[in-house]
Amino acid sequence: MNPGHFSYLLEGSRSQMKVAAERLEMLAKTAAKRYLEEGANLNDTITKIAKENDLNANQIERVCEMANIETHKGLWAKTAQKEKISFPLADSKVVIACACGSGRMPVPCSPIDSDYAGPPKGLPLPGPSLASMMGVDPDAAHNGLTDVPEKKRIIVILEKKAAERKRLQSEILFKGAELETLEKKAYHAVKQAVLGGATFRQVFEAACGAGLDKIAVEYLPKFERQLIEETTGETRRRLEKTAISRAPEELISDNLGNIKVINGAHPVLVSLDTVNRKTNEIRNGLEGLLRIDDEVKILHQKLRDLSEK
Repeated sequence: MNPGHFSYLLEGSRSQMKVAAERLEMLAKTAAKRYLEEGANLNDTITKIAKENDLNANQIERVCEMANIETHKGLWAKTAQKEKISFPLADSKVVIACACGSGRMPVPCSPIDSDYAGPPKGLPLPGPSLASMMGVDPDAAHNGLTDVPEKKRIIVILEKKAAERKRLQSEILFKGAELETLEKKAYHAVKQAVLGGATFRQVFEAACGAGLDKIAVEYLPKFERQLIEETTGETRRRLEKTAISRAPEELISDNLGNIKVINGAHPVLVSLDTVNRKTNEIRNGLEGLLRIDDEVKILHQKLRDLSEK
């Protein structure tokens, strides 16, 4: 059966979920901003937000988690000594308890009828549990469908983050090896073009015209020095006479005059563009590692806070 026939039934719920997620993120950023700019306590701010927006317990947990991350990001950007970053985390349990006291929470938190407030009276006391009779440690048992303790949940997340970091680090190392090969191919393409009669200045101008000015500034002077060292005689004198490495700044300009790139598929431009793309992939991977490290620091701080309670 093709589920596409019934996709219209899910369109409304999907859009609502997207709006709800964006709204919670906005509320979390508001709480983080108030802490960073005014020093307002995260728990107090989120409690007020929860009351005003009728957030349920799950939504409060999500807002607290995102507010902690946003606050850490803000402190990370402003603090020179990263290892000393510390702040009172937003605690969803505290916020839920405070917000429930207002009576405006959609999840009932007030005590129920006194007849049902405790176990029935007059029943015989329960005997030992089956786990204890079988010599099984209850703390080491699986929780089944019950709630996972907060510490165990954080430890599981830390293990996943460690695996993700290891995978990402391996990808970066692999891409680094690929970049070395691409750099050699780019040098070979530039070398063929220059030995064929082009000057490094012309190659530089063509690269700037193709939008590769940053990669050209980084690589062409190195390629030029390497090629000069490898050549002799008239070819070397020609390369030294037309060298760009002494003053490349004059070519780096948004106003390229009458310079036009006739062949955008030239091997030199293709090779430089490939190096540029691979460099960006590595840069994105390194940013991903920093993001994971930030999240791990927040999780470790949560563990420390839970241990102190």
